[in-house]
Amino acid sequence: MAKEEVPITTISQMLGHADMDSSKPYLSFDEKQMLDLKEAIGYSRVTYQPHIKEFIVFCGNTYPEAVCVTKEMVDTWLQQKQFQTNATHNSAISRLRAFTKYQAAIGKDTFVPGEEYSVKTVHYTPYIFTDVELRKLFKTFDTLQPHFEAPEREYIVPVLFRMMYCCGMRPSEPLELLYEDVNLQTGEIYIRQSKRKKDRRILMSEDLMSLCRRYASFKKPRTYFFDRVDGSRFPTYWMTNQFRICWRNSGLVKRGNPRPYDLRHNYAKRTMMRWVNEGRDVMAMVSYLSAYMGHTEFSATLYYIHLLPERLIMSSGIDGKDFHVYIRRLLMKKIKDPELFKTIT
Repeated sequence: MAKEEVPITTISQMLGHADMDSSKPYLSFDEKQMLDLKEAIGYSRVTYQPHIKEFIVFCGNTYPEAVCVTKEMVDTWLQQKQFQTNATHNSAISRLRAFTKYQAAIGKDTFVPGEEYSVKTVHYTPYIFTDVELRKLFKTFDTLQPHFEAPEREYIVPVLFRMMYCCGMRPSEPLELLYEDVNLQTGEIYIRQSKRKKDRRILMSEDLMSLCRRYASFKKPRTYFFDRVDGSRFPTYWMTNQFRICWRNSGLVKRGNPRPYDLRHNYAKRTMMRWVNEGRDVMAMVSYLSAYMGHTEFSATLYYIHLLPERLIMSSGIDGKDFHVYIRRLLMKKIKDPELFKTIT
């Protein structure tokens, strides 16, 4: 006797999807379960939502009866999808691969896109600001004029970018700070649920704390420390736009592609340079920098050592031969393309 096939609605109910709506694509329920699982083991849902949601909506319209992903579905989506950069393309493939691997893990006959779906990307080199560039850039932050499309930016931008640079923060971290997360008495900043959903507490300098107090005096207590007029948080693209406007206004000539994230890179590099100049053991101090910057892997902090001038590395007690061997191994781990690795080492 042939085994009776269990309807997908029944399977969904068995898995706890009692509210399954037949008008929605079946794939969306697997997506929700995957995101719940990722969140339960410490990852952020936001990390995986981009592109997967878009792919599932596309499949719901084009393949409404699909229960699992097929090669045709992936190829068709990619053919009609335009990515701005190769890095964005690879990010989409990586997230889609995670979703299809989840489907395979729960027993579905799904197609998992292989490495051939990724495209070659150019390794990003951190933009290291000169002293002159930093002075001009921060002077431009301080003299930014009001604009009706960006209310109060003349108050927000000088404090926002100083906090990023002086505390080595990721671009999203100051934007997500609640008002209560910034202690204007002790200088402690509580960073919630950052990369890999890790919390951490850091201290700001007296100068920065004084500036934050002045900024806070202009604004009543609110939800976010840096907020829009309507009380909502700023998206990261707003920060990027203000950075680009200030760079253009400064009259500085680009030697590469400076971004807000480079303020974090420069914080790390200049902190290490200060330690070298003070005669400290950089390798012994790196663990403190790693904790302050919220790195989950020690190697992520050691990576910044290769940004130091050669003469400082050689005079800081770091074994030159061992250091260069380590950096090559670290870069090989970060850069999967052998040909690209040869071009930057």
